[in-house]
Amino acid sequence: MSHLRKCAFLTVMFSLVMFGAAACGKDDAGESNLDSNLFTEIRDLPVTTSLTTTTATTASETTTETTTTTTTTTTTTTTTTTTTTTTTTTTTTTVVTTTSTGVYTYNGPAGHELTDTYRAFLSNTVFVGDSICSGLRVYKILPDDNCVAVGNVGARNIFDYTFPVRGNEFGVSYSLQLLSPRYVVFSMGMNDINMTTQEQFVTNYNNLLDTVHSLLPDAKLYVASITPISNDVDFSTNDKIDSYNAAIRNDLTTNGKGYGYLDVAKDLKNAWNGLNMQYSGGDGIHLAPEAYYVYLHQICRQLVDTGLVAGQGKNGVWYGGTSN
Repeated sequence: MSHLRKCAFLTVMFSLVMFGAAACGKDDAGESNLDSNLFTEIRDLPVTTSLTTTTATTASETTTETTTTTTTTTTTTTTTTTTTTTTTTTTTTTVVTTTSTGVYTYNGPAGHELTDTYRAFLSNTVFVGDSICSGLRVYKILPDDNCVAVGNVGARNIFDYTFPVRGNEFGVSYSLQLLSPRYVVFSMGMNDINMTTQEQFVTNYNNLLDTVHSLLPDAKLYVASITPISNDVDFSTNDKIDSYNAAIRNDLTTNGKGYGYLDVAKDLKNAWNGLNMQYSGGDGIHLAPEAYYVYLHQICRQLVDTGLVAGQGKNGVWYGGTSN
C-alpha cells in the first residue's frame, strides 16, 4: 500500500493495543485491577471502535532549480600586420643644376670644368643631333633650349623627325629658326656608320648644313666628331668611326663653305682607342653624365680659347677673342 495508508493503519492498530493494555493492565503487585466477571462482561459487550483516520499529508515541495548557463563567447581578433619593405635604389648621378638665370652648381670633373666664360659661349649655342646628343638635355647639362635632339637621328634622315622644343614638336629647320642661335653644333653619325657609305655620309651632312645655313645665314655651323664606343661592343668598331670622322673633317676643311669641324672624341678615349669606361653610359655606346663635360670642354677649348668665337653670353659674361 501507499505510504499514507500504511501510516493510518499503524496509527489505528497502535490505538487498539494501547486500549487493550489499559483494560488488562496490572498494578505494581502484578494483580489484575478487574475481576474475571468484569472481564467477561467487558468481553461480551459489543465493542464500538471509533476509528480515527489520520491522514498524513505530505507536501511535496517541488523545487525548480533554474540553472543559468552563461555562455561566454571569446572573440579572438587576430591582427595581421603586413610589413612592406620598399627598397629604393638611388643612383647618384652628378649632373648640373641650373636656374632660370643660368647659374650652375656643378661644372664638371677636374681638368674639364666649364667656366663662366665657357658657359657664356654655350648659352648662345644649340646642339642638334641623336640620342647621344640628347644627353645634354636629359642630364640637364644644358638648358632645354640649347639641345634639339632625339634618338635614331642621323644625317641621312634628320628631316624625317620632329623635336621637342618649348612644349611642341617641330622639324629641325623650324626648331632652329625658332631658337635662332648664334652657333649650331651638329652632333650625330652613330646611326649613319652602319647605314651609309662614307661618301653618302659626307653628302648627307652637307645637305643638312646647306639647308640650315640658308635659314640662318648669320649662324656659325659646326660638325662634332662621332664619339667613340667601347672596344668590346659589337655595334661597330672605333676604326670605322675614325674613318667616317676623317671623311667629314677632310671635306669641311677643304670645301670652302666655312663650316667648322670639332674633335670631341680624343679626350673620351682610353689608351686602346676605345671609349674610356668611366665615360660609358652602360652600353658602351651612349655617354655617362661626366662624359658630357669632357665633350663640351673640348669644344670650348677649340673655339673660345682660340678666339674663333667671341661675344657676350646670356649670363652676361664675355667670351672669346675679337671675332664672332
